[in-house]
Amino acid sequence: MNGIIYALLASVFWGTNGVLLRVGLRGKDVVSSTMTIMLVVSAITFAFSFRDLHRTTADPVKLVYLFLAGFFSYFVARVITYRSVTEVGSSRAFSATSTRILFSALFGYFLLSEDMGFYTLSGTLLMILGLYTFTTERIDRRELVISTSSGIFYGLASLLIKVGMLESVFVSVFIASLSGFLSLAAFSAATGRLEVSINRYIFLSAMSLAAGNIAYFYSLSTIPLVIAVPLSNLYPIVTTTLAYIFLKSDELVGIRTFIGSVLTVAGASLISVSIS
Repeated sequence: MNGIIYALLASVFWGTNGVLLRVGLRGKDVVSSTMTIMLVVSAITFAFSFRDLHRTTADPVKLVYLFLAGFFSYFVARVITYRSVTEVGSSRAFSATSTRILFSALFGYFLLSEDMGFYTLSGTLLMILGLYTFTTERIDRRELVISTSSGIFYGLASLLIKVGMLESVFVSVFIASLSGFLSLAAFSAATGRLEVSINRYIFLSAMSLAAGNIAYFYSLSTIPLVIAVPLSNLYPIVTTTLAYIFLKSDELVGIRTFIGSVLTVAGASLISVSIS
């Protein structure tokens, strides 16, 4: 039961993060801003993990999994998502990332020989319908496709987190966060964008992201991946609702956006049932 609550909390925090980003990224470089966010997240998770560091067994294989999870989720996928937030809006960009459950199902089918039955096929079609519904509004569809592609890396990262989880959830979150920050810092330095880009909305979004990540890792440590991922994947609805309430003048959110978000998450949930 606690794992389910943690997964739902992750949805709320991640959804809030999406709206804060829409405001915080105005006029900001996405890469340097993402690096700054992960710097704050790493500092927060380090503070929480400090007491557990000396008593947590360092399994080399699990450490590699967590570093890879941080690289895929907090560097590759997050840069794609945050870039799309500035182009198509937080509600659509974050709804598109719900495809991570689809890709988790595909990884399970091809890599773990899991069955892909009626629910998976139905869920996939429902997600396609949902994505098509909210892309029929006047937006840059190319950017939405880019945002959707981040689901591949989010899905892979979820699997790596599950198999790489250490005894301490806080230490696990910190290692993955540190990996993401170091990757972003190296990329920023290589592209001449190594600078701290901060404002109050970026800082608040980092706090919300850290809280969501901790809750998500806790859920993965207590309940199966196929339950934690879909429940934590309700964040597009949170983002869409908050965007409609607070960003009416900044981001147009119509009935198609709401319907598309709901259909996308419903499809993702059906997929989760098929691999449970």
